[in-house]
Amino acid sequence: MRFTEQEVLIPSKFMLAGTLTIPQGDEETYPVVVMVHGSGKVDRNEDAKNLRINAFAELSSLAAEQGFATLRYDKRGIGKSGGNYYETGLFDLIEDAVSVVEFARQHPRINSEKIILLGHSEGCLIVPAVNQKVQVQGMILIAGSAEPLSMTTAWQREQLIEDMRAEKGFSGWLIRPLKVDKKIVEMNEELVQKITETDKAVIRYKGKKVNAKWNREHHGYDVRELLKDVTCPVLAITGTKDVQVKPEQVKEICDLVQGECKYHLIEDMTHILRKTDAEHRIGVILKDYKKQVKRPVDQELKEIIKGWLNKYSQLPN
Repeated sequence: MRFTEQEVLIPSKFMLAGTLTIPQGDEETYPVVVMVHGSGKVDRNEDAKNLRINAFAELSSLAAEQGFATLRYDKRGIGKSGGNYYETGLFDLIEDAVSVVEFARQHPRINSEKIILLGHSEGCLIVPAVNQKVQVQGMILIAGSAEPLSMTTAWQREQLIEDMRAEKGFSGWLIRPLKVDKKIVEMNEELVQKITETDKAVIRYKGKKVNAKWNREHHGYDVRELLKDVTCPVLAITGTKDVQVKPEQVKEICDLVQGECKYHLIEDMTHILRKTDAEHRIGVILKDYKKQVKRPVDQELKEIIKGWLNKYSQLPN
């Protein structure tokens, strides 16, 4: 199915810039997929300055070809959206996503009774909170967690430390006497203390800006409690080589929600939604990202989403 794309401005605390994709068909209105991005300075396509993932652009085209409108937007303070990225907290991100859903619901070409939220990474933590404020009819959670962010980042640090300790040759010889692993732990503890001891939205740590408000708000946020209230159909997908979230939690998401839930573990897929044959070590996988983004988003992932959307489209209003 052909589709058209148009630039839109979405009212929130700050004006958000986005892209609305509408299929060119005979229907007066279409179900919509609203896309909520992961953490970091990423735009409506999930592109960052040094890593152009382009996931939402590709998934938007996929959904539109199946007869779904899509809405994706630049994060606050990124791209053409207003506001300041570093001053933006978790609850600001939730409110922005709520504003985007409300915009979609009021659009004359969108079926307000068929709204799907698609979250990637941090977006999977945000989507259940949005659903509590404005109930939606479906969720697609890609590379998500079923635990607080602080637990996930602690697990990431453990992987990094194990990776360093496993280094051989000159690199391993250099790391051990410098006690790099212990320094990682100490630096994190120092940073957490600085974040919790201030009420500032932004601090500087070792010369770099840190979004302290965002970190503090995540500290008291547990997505598991919100997932328990989800009653709509859910599709959860993670890759076995995801080193940024725990792959096994894709099943835990389905165990928590009340609605019908399907989960998939895609062999060899990473957090940026491509497969790799790189060694399953966090350092190796992260370095491999720049090679991965030269390829399209994984076809198996697309086929799973396509199948779920086709099934969803057959459900009555």
